[in-house]
This record gives sequence, C-alpha cells and structure tokens, in this order.
Amino acid sequence: MDPVETIINEMGEKVKGCLRAFFERGEVRIEDAEKELGQAVSELMLEAVGAYCEEKGRELLADKKRRRAEGLCVERRREGRVVQTLLGELRYERTYYRKKDGTYRHPVDEIVGIAADQKVSSGVSLALVVEALESSYAKSSKRVTGGRVSRQTVMHKIRSASPVPLPEGERRRVPVLHVDADEDHVHLQSGKTAIVPLISVYEGVDRAGRRGSCRNVVQYSRYGTSAEALWEEVLSNLEQRYDLTGAKLYIHGDGAAWIKTGLEWLPNSRSVLDPYHKNKALKQLVSGIERKSGSRYEHLAREAAANGDRRYLEQLQAEMLQCWPEREATISGAMTYLMNNLEGISIVRSDPEAAKGGATEPHVSHTLSARLSSRPMGWSTTILSALAPLLAAGADRVALGTAGQDAQRIVAAPSVRPKRSAKVIPFSLGLPHPDMSVSFPANAGKVTPLFTALRPFSF
Repeated sequence: MDPVETIINEMGEKVKGCLRAFFERGEVRIEDAEKELGQAVSELMLEAVGAYCEEKGRELLADKKRRRAEGLCVERRREGRVVQTLLGELRYERTYYRKKDGTYRHPVDEIVGIAADQKVSSGVSLALVVEALESSYAKSSKRVTGGRVSRQTVMHKIRSASPVPLPEGERRRVPVLHVDADEDHVHLQSGKTAIVPLISVYEGVDRAGRRGSCRNVVQYSRYGTSAEALWEEVLSNLEQRYDLTGAKLYIHGDGAAWIKTGLEWLPNSRSVLDPYHKNKALKQLVSGIERKSGSRYEHLAREAAANGDRRYLEQLQAEMLQCWPEREATISGAMTYLMNNLEGISIVRSDPEAAKGGATEPHVSHTLSARLSSRPMGWSTTILSALAPLLAAGADRVALGTAGQDAQRIVAAPSVRPKRSAKVIPFSLGLPHPDMSVSFPANAGKVTPLFTALRPFSF
C-alpha cells in the first residue's frame, strides 16, 4: 500500500476513536467539543504531517541511486526538527546529508518547504504580523502561539513583511477625490520625536445619521522618505486606479509644507484647511480675552477668513494689538496662520464640495496613533520604516517575503545603525524594545535625591 495512504488510514482510525470516546461520555456540550475535539484534531493533523515528512526521509535514504546522482552522503541520522504552526508544534526527524561540494542540507525540509533557519510556519508568521498591528509583540505572540515565540521573533517578522499592492483593474473616472494628509508624532528609542505622515485618499463620505464613512479609502504611510517620494507614490497609484481627466482633487490638512507639496504632484488639486486646525487658530486668537470681546473678534475673524478678506484680517490684527498689546505673540501667531492658509479656508464657501471631506485627525488616530503613540513606548527607525506602511495598508494587505529572507520593501531599512543619543537608557538589559521602553529614574538624568537612592538598583 502507498505510504501516504497508510498514514491517511491510520489518522482516520485515530479520528474515529477520538470522536467515539467523546460522544460515548454521555452529555455533550458545544464548549467541550470546541476545546477538546479542536485540540485533538489539530494534534492528529500535526502527527500526520510529521509522519509524512519522516516517510519522505526514509524514501530518500533507501533510494541509493538517487542519492548518488545528487551527490548526497549521510552525515547524521534522526535529527529532530520543531516548527511552530497555527495548529501547534510540528515535530519530525530527518537525515542530515553532506554534498560532494562540501555543503550540507536537509532534503526533507526542502521537500515540505521549510527553510533551514525557519522556526515558525508562514501562516504563523503572517498571523503574528497581523496581530502586532494592533497589539504589542508580547500579546501577539501570546494570542497566536500561546507565547511560544519571542517578541524578537515578532519584530523580525514585521521587518520581513510588506504591503500587498492593490489589484489592478479597470481605471474608473470619478468627478471628485478627497485627500487627507496629516502626521503622527512618535517617540524614538533615542529620546527624540519622529514624524510619520499619513495620506488617505477616498471618493467621498457616506452618511448614516451623524456618522460618516469614507468611500473606497486607500491609505499611504512611509517613514524615512521625502515628501516628494510619498506624493509620487500616491500619484502613481491614483493613475493606476482612476482616469483623472476632469477630476477635482481636494487636499485636506493643517497647511504644513510637506502637505502643500502635494499640490505640485496631484493634478487639478486645491488645498483645504482642516476645520480642526482652523477652529484651533481662531480660539488661540482670542484666548485670554474677556468672553464678550473675544466672541465678537472670533466671529469677525471667522467671517473674514471664510470670505478670503486678507485686508480686513490685517485691520482686525492691528485693532486687537492696540487693545491687548501684552498678547502680541499669540495674536500675531494665530493671524499669521490664518492668512497663510486663507485660500484653504475660503474655498469651503466658494466651493461647497471642498467641505465634504477632511477627516485627517480620525484617520491618524485610528490608523497610526492607536499603535505607535497612544502608549508610552520608543520605536526604532528600522521598525517604523517597516510598520508604518503595514498600518496604512491594513491587515488584509499584509504579505511576507520568502521564508528566511526579508521581503523587498518600498522603503528600505537603514543600512547602518543610527547613532545612539545620550538620552538612550544605557543600562537596559538586552536590546531596546518597544514593549519595554520605560524610563528608570536612576539610568539617566539629573543627580537628584531620587537618582541617588535608585542608582544601586539600576545595574
């Protein structure tokens, strides 16, 4: 009988025995079936795959003619192998061979598609990365493998992942596209703060009562690249998905220089100041002024900005500075911001379509901040380069490179290790890690009584 058929028959009998023993107990509960039968079936499947691997090894060992043709000489027998899979630990034994050219190999590993340095299956690797998009490395390992793989392994899997390109289809013609651009401020392990940009492109907002959802949204994020490179990627993708002839594009943001760079790349695009930042500047303008006068000047400034009336804004500024000279820095700063973004404010009144987008803050909060900056942690530049594009693409568009190799990412990790800042904790055990990047008062800082008391415990 075929060895594979024998394995199938043996496993079939074991499955029957397992089911018979479960149902003969009397009371059958769904919870027990999920727990016990699921675990039993997983163990049997792993046993079957392990038996198949060992059978392939025995076939090669017995086929001396084939081994001579391939130049294989037995080096060691019955070497164990353990690979973590979604079903559990796959265990089997195989033979180690030496080739005539002096190299060594495990042919059975190659037959079943397991690389020499691979300790987890591709399915587990992908699940670890997807889980790590929302939770810490430790929680990702616990939820996927029960904590059997280290946080370092999860980090390496993220580095080997990349976003899947959007599927190519027929280019559609749309009248309007909205582009939200904003950034998240992320703490680095060096103690500095990095800016991670996010660009969201969608066809409009669908309303369900007071709630809205962006239609066909696609997001882009990169760390360590120029604004020109990011906008070039966005334009290239838009040209693949849409026929932009006659389409109006509205770029919503806070008026930062890197966001306005998009006006140079996206055709027929207009800048729109995000309502959050506009209202923030107006509140800043009248902060510290008694309520009645403040409300009046805020209303006048809001109307002047909506009408694009720069001259009247300048008159308001002069009048306010005359009344409150002690607030010159605050008033001038807010007015300068409003006048620098006057076109992005007034377009909403002259073109109502411009007001139908602009969800920059929610996009950044849900896509980047929830993972990168909502909890106290410090990130390495290498991980940010890998993780930011994955967060923007989403769990449905995550792919891994070939087993044991790093995938080719759009943004390559730095080839040299960045210089460590003096603010890095010098006595941390092991490598700096986002899940353990907490500051201990005795590791660095001023020599205070607390520093002196805790100093002996920092080693």
